[in-house]
Amino acid sequence: MTQKEYRKAAAQSEENAQRTLFDKYFNYVYTIVFSRLRSCASREDIEECVGDVFADVYMRFDERRAFDGDPTGFVGTVARRKAADMYKRLTKNKFGSISIDDDEAAEIEAPDNTADTVEKKELRGSLIKCVELLGEPDSTIIIQKYFFMRSSTEISKLVSLTPEAVRVRCSRALKKLRETLTDMNISL
Repeated sequence: MTQKEYRKAAAQSEENAQRTLFDKYFNYVYTIVFSRLRSCASREDIEECVGDVFADVYMRFDERRAFDGDPTGFVGTVARRKAADMYKRLTKNKFGSISIDDDEAAEIEAPDNTADTVEKKELRGSLIKCVELLGEPDSTIIIQKYFFMRSSTEISKLVSLTPEAVRVRCSRALKKLRETLTDMNISL
């Protein structure tokens, strides 16, 4: 429906002209609004926004404009803008930020254990890298034994070795691990 056709239909009945416009563009508008609001709006909010789009289109789609083409772009633009406004309104408080003055920022201190936490995290990362350097099946044996607290019998089923072989490999792997950590100046 072009604006010329809309004006002609509105001359006969404004309500029928609006109904025709609504029927033609409802799916288009609903798709635009839904794609923008689906993550934050309820179904009722989406339907309200669609209604607002058509109310805005009806108010602005008048005969004073010198436009006789297809109004799809105009309707789409109104739908995108209304959906963006609704999105901002719905998410304004959901993702709000807290303002901190300079005086307040000076009063905020890091917890006392921050340095310890960072140091422990770095140590764990280094330890895991060293264990991975042992290669298979030694790295699996060490991880299963000391991180998951599994017995030699349980580990033997995972790595297809006898429990005795697992114990021997574990002891040799620990020796290699200690040497590697000593070379890196890491003491446990």
